[in-house]
Amino acid sequence: MQQVSLVKLEFRGESLNIVDVVMSYAKEYKLVATRHYLEMVESRQNNIVPDNDGIRTLMSNQKPVYVEEQSDDKFKLYYSINATYDLIIVISWKSFSPDRINLITVHQQEAKRRPGKNG
Repeated sequence: MQQVSLVKLEFRGESLNIVDVVMSYAKEYKLVATRHYLEMVESRQNNIVPDNDGIRTLMSNQKPVYVEEQSDDKFKLYYSINATYDLIIVISWKSFSPDRINLITVHQQEAKRRPGKNG
């Protein structure tokens, strides 16, 4: 697991933070929603898990409070929603022409379960 500022990848010839790339893709409407992700958004939508447009808005305007690197191309992003809950979004980074960020799944989790969080 790595802190947000430490997770780097090659993006358009530069070494950038995964968070900056995700925010850029979200602002440009370039995130690719998988079928599983869309099913999870629909089934889990509530006052913590927003609809797909709400998630895109969140990802384009708010930095995650924590990023867990699950593999070289898969990341778990933790977004603080309130004092009690985080929104977890799992993405995969596909580095080929064109580069792609796939939204894999989404769910809510108690904030006290966030890695590095004292609770």
